[in-house]
Amino acid sequence: MKRKFTSLLFLAAITCITAYAQAVNKQDSLALVDLYKSTNLSNWYVHTNWLTGPVKTWYGITVTGKRVTSINLRDNNLNGRIPASLGNLVDLTYLNLGYNYLFGSIPASISNLVNLNYLDLNGSWELSGPILSYLGNLLHLTYLDLNSNQFSGTIPSSIGNLVNLTHLNLGSNEFSGTIPSSIVNLVNLTYLHLGPADLSGTIPSSLGNLIHLNDLSLEHNQLSGTIPSSLGSLINLTYLRLVGNQLSGSIPSSIGNLVHLDELYLGDNKLSGTIPSSLGNLENLFTLDLSFNQLSGRIPPSLGNLVNLSFLLLGHNQLSDTIPSSLGNIANPDWVDLSYNGLSGTIPSSLGKPYLSTLNLSHNKLSGAIPSTFTVWEGRGINVRVQSNRFTFNGMELLAKSVPDAKYAPQALIPVHQNGNTLSVSAGGRLSHNTYKWFRVTKAGNTLVASIAGDSVFHPSQNGTYTVNVTNSVATQLTLVSEPIRYVAPSPFAQSASSENALPQNDKINLFLVYPNPARDILHVQTNGKAILSLTDQSGKILLTKTIEGNGVINVADMPAGLHYLKNNTTGAVQKVIISK
Repeated sequence: MKRKFTSLLFLAAITCITAYAQAVNKQDSLALVDLYKSTNLSNWYVHTNWLTGPVKTWYGITVTGKRVTSINLRDNNLNGRIPASLGNLVDLTYLNLGYNYLFGSIPASISNLVNLNYLDLNGSWELSGPILSYLGNLLHLTYLDLNSNQFSGTIPSSIGNLVNLTHLNLGSNEFSGTIPSSIVNLVNLTYLHLGPADLSGTIPSSLGNLIHLNDLSLEHNQLSGTIPSSLGSLINLTYLRLVGNQLSGSIPSSIGNLVHLDELYLGDNKLSGTIPSSLGNLENLFTLDLSFNQLSGRIPPSLGNLVNLSFLLLGHNQLSDTIPSSLGNIANPDWVDLSYNGLSGTIPSSLGKPYLSTLNLSHNKLSGAIPSTFTVWEGRGINVRVQSNRFTFNGMELLAKSVPDAKYAPQALIPVHQNGNTLSVSAGGRLSHNTYKWFRVTKAGNTLVASIAGDSVFHPSQNGTYTVNVTNSVATQLTLVSEPIRYVAPSPFAQSASSENALPQNDKINLFLVYPNPARDILHVQTNGKAILSLTDQSGKILLTKTIEGNGVINVADMPAGLHYLKNNTTGAVQKVIISK
């Protein structure tokens, strides 16, 4: 009984449509009824006047003369299949059913719509099947968007027949095979998206002939081979996305010709060689993504010309040398990622930009102090990552205070220095903030033999292998761990010439006095006569040499905190000096 009532209701609707259609072609109105039946009209967001008023008043429908010429039901909760009878709307020029819930295949009858110049089925998610060559019959198409569906098979070569196309989007589907060479016929294209999909083969160099392109995306496919240098001819490009393929070889320097580029995505490939300095020509660039490749060499200083850059993504490569300070010329960077490379040296102070949200320098070989400019982020919750480098507490105290959520642990092993019967390490930071836990290494494990606060010097009581763990009361996230050192106590004669030489050394008398010790800024020295003094770090590197006669001072304000040695080169006497900050 319910089915009979539904049939009567539909028959009444048809009668009503016939009455209201008047001058509208009957097969056009019936095709629209089929669309309604196939896509569950009762759940449409808007269905004003459908089946109740003249066809020209139905929501989303345009009638010219007696024929339906436009259907725009985008994002209207249509749910169902596209009916084959839609191919009867032979005067249709505009069809937009994007962002609905359509499934099944595109009916072959669509090829009858020879006057169509706009076809958008984007975002239906479940349209599927192959794209048949019949689409090549729609010679008047200027806009074709099938993005975000489940279309499969190869892209038909007949796509090259659509020479009036300016917009072609086949991305986010399951297409396989190669990019058809016929695509070069689409000389009017300004927008070409063929990914994500499963396309393979190489990028045709002939794409460089599509000189009107301003948006080219082949991202997340299986494309291989090199990036054609001919892409440098696409001087109108504003977006170039080749990310997520298997492209190899070097980045062609011709990419530097694309001076209108806003976004350049070449990440997640197998690109090698150096970053071409010509990329510094792209002064309009907003995003530069070269991450997850095999790029080597240094970061070209010319990237500092990219003053409008917001995202600089160079992580997960094999870049080396120092970070160029010219990167500080970038006016308002938002995201800088240089992680997982082999960068060395110090962090340029110019990277301390106030509006940065993420700075990732982790997993490199960086060392030295954290720049004082990083205090600009105090209280801002910025994401800073500097772990897995070669930093000590020198500067980490500042970072821990300014950016409490920063990630700065772990760091590389620090070396242990032996001077006579003394072991010491340079851990940086304010000495009074540091605690040194010395361990003796045995087959049974590590045994704690000393815990010393505020002094990096340790006097082993027996021969053996030692390591030290250093903690800091401010930079609490980090524990510095030393390399193991094999300690063998020097002979008595050698001890007499060691750094602990308050005793006579080689018949030479300690003839100079040093105070205060520890010293912060000025070290006072008294000598018996004229003496040439050298200040060295724990590794024996000479930091300064000064001649003093009688009384004198040495300015140590700029010296790193920690243990040092002051040697009287005239007598050979050595004093241990602790510089505290």
